[in-house]
Amino acid sequence: MNQYDDKQLVGQAQAGDMPAFDELVRRHHGPVYCHLYRTCRNGAEAEEMTQESFVKAWEGLAGFRGTASFKTWLFRIATNLCINRLSRRKPVDPLSEDVPAGRSDEPEEAYRQRQLKESIGAALESLPAGQRSALVLSIYEELSYEEIAEAMGRSLASVNMLLYRARMSVRQTLAAARGRGLVCLKDTGRTQKAEARCWK
Repeated sequence: MNQYDDKQLVGQAQAGDMPAFDELVRRHHGPVYCHLYRTCRNGAEAEEMTQESFVKAWEGLAGFRGTASFKTWLFRIATNLCINRLSRRKPVDPLSEDVPAGRSDEPEEAYRQRQLKESIGAALESLPAGQRSALVLSIYEELSYEEIAEAMGRSLASVNMLLYRARMSVRQTLAAARGRGLVCLKDTGRTQKAEARCWK
């Protein structure tokens, strides 16, 4: 079924063709799982929500009208599940004193990149659920603002505000972490590029 595009497979699945839906699952399981993992930062939860997303997609497939792509519709299901779960979590402290330790055999630049990655991850985890989901969809999934609005069921103006607030919060958190000595990074081109992904 590799020769069929998503639209054709959706039509077949709506007609009761389970192998067609299985192919949709095969195609989109990885991207959905990665999106959920980046947002919730827990592998077991991400896999559980991925499975639940496809169950809900199958149950609601008859109502899918194709006004958006299947991927965007699926991401909306997954995003809603994730936001609901995240909203029940306790807030985390992005400025924890637990700085990622360096390994004796780890090159300095590799350590700095790992430290930055973990610090950005902690900053993302401290964001409200809606802001975190919007930012992950933007910087990791590379969706347009219009696609994010569709995936989150929000207006374009709302998405703009969510992303603005999320980027400002991440920037302020990293600046505060540097001020406390929790993130010590040289302003290398690679470092600037990595950080820029959060507030481009």
